[in-house]
Amino acid sequence: MQRFAGLPETGLMDAVTMATMRKPRCSLPDVLGAAGLVRRRRRYALRGSIWKTRTLTWRVRSFPQSSQLSQETVRTLMSYALSAWGVESGLVFQEVGSQDKEPDILIDFARAYHQDSYPFDGMGGTLAHAFFPGEHPISGDTHFDDEETWTLGSKDGEGTDLFAVAVHEFGHALGLGHSSAPNSIMRPFYQGPVGDPDKYRLSQDDRDGLQQLYGKAPQTPYDKPTRKPLAPPPQPPVMPPDRPSSPVPDRCEGNFDAIANIRGETFFFKGPWFWRLQPSGQLVSPRPARLHRFWEGLPTQVKAVQAAYARHRDGRILLFSGPQFWVFQDRQLEGAARPLTELGLPPGEEVDAVFWWPLNGKTYLIRGQQYWRYDEAAARPDPGYPRDLSLWEGAPPAPDDVTVSNTGDTYFFKGAHYWRFPKGSVKTAPDSPQPMGPTWLDCPAPSSDPGLPRPRKPSPSSGPCDCQCEINHAAGRRPPPLPLLPLLLLPLLPLLAGGVVSS
Repeated sequence: MQRFAGLPETGLMDAVTMATMRKPRCSLPDVLGAAGLVRRRRRYALRGSIWKTRTLTWRVRSFPQSSQLSQETVRTLMSYALSAWGVESGLVFQEVGSQDKEPDILIDFARAYHQDSYPFDGMGGTLAHAFFPGEHPISGDTHFDDEETWTLGSKDGEGTDLFAVAVHEFGHALGLGHSSAPNSIMRPFYQGPVGDPDKYRLSQDDRDGLQQLYGKAPQTPYDKPTRKPLAPPPQPPVMPPDRPSSPVPDRCEGNFDAIANIRGETFFFKGPWFWRLQPSGQLVSPRPARLHRFWEGLPTQVKAVQAAYARHRDGRILLFSGPQFWVFQDRQLEGAARPLTELGLPPGEEVDAVFWWPLNGKTYLIRGQQYWRYDEAAARPDPGYPRDLSLWEGAPPAPDDVTVSNTGDTYFFKGAHYWRFPKGSVKTAPDSPQPMGPTWLDCPAPSSDPGLPRPRKPSPSSGPCDCQCEINHAAGRRPPPLPLLPLLLLPLLPLLAGGVVSS
């Protein structure tokens, strides 16, 4: 992160690093691949997919509803942003009308869920996202959050400069990843306005990356398309006073209601909010998203999710609250609330944690110092439960939640700490517990741990027999890898580029 931000690579969460992390940024992970592990002069990153044509069509299908920028200004800004890339490569960008065939780059201003499984989350958070080149209908498409205050040339803090964000996102739509070069528009952190759009030119690093993909522009003078000059930007609107809302919690305090690995991403739930950690280990945004805006159909009376997990056999996502749970396909609710008695718990019982263990293919439901086990393949509870949680030697009682990482390790979370169980083991790692903030949530390391829970002593009753009972029929089985994205987007894995996010 410090390399991409142009900071000294100390590896420490100092004040400058923390301040940089709070800046608006793109949600595409800061990964260069193997070349990023060595010093080099060229610091752009290529995504490996390009357009096969030199003339690309584009259209703005929907416009911002609350911005003071006119539709004509928005179209002109999009044209200028695309031309910034075209003038360096010889690519031609042609605007088409709604009566023409579907364009290569379709531009939308949308709110919340907008049919691509990457919902916007209101003011702040995710600002925009784009898709890499390819053959899929969504390839190249670029979406902007319509709940943002889009401006042109405003001072920092007075909205978000549409031209600067558009140039960045169109870089992704052409196949570029992030750059660590100081002056690159493809740096992951939003830098504010970039000056007069009609005079803007890409940095040398951006030109180098683009020309690696598409070659240099012809030596003959490039004929810019005839466009109306940009009108002076309107004065920024007077911001209304903040509406009363539930306060945003501090993720670094821990004490989450639920934590779950959902198709490769780790979700941290707290009240009506949640954070998402990408498989790369990077937060989608330091600002949480709203629970009910993301999980469409979740009843409004559900104030907190107590546990969550992705059902392995069909990819459905289960959210638990009180003595009930709800089943989602991707993010849309399927049917009504269902009782926990279906999973083997007594009437009226609630859960602290739920997780699927790949070693034996069973689902575990924990409440206090007891747990139940459910057989997903047979779709029935296992007999002989509940049992004592002491099987998991060193685990805290009544954990906030338990999840299994993409590498197969099992993690128990409680308060601001986590306990790690190496893959296939029911005994905690010697270095557990550890503070979760620095490892999981981009938080500074605590100066001291006055509330550090003491690991429990192993129970005399937990031994080889109990372990064998839990991992029966597991010998020789290799658990299938967890999918990284919702099933709806698996064909789009190489296409998604990322989005700009705000603290």
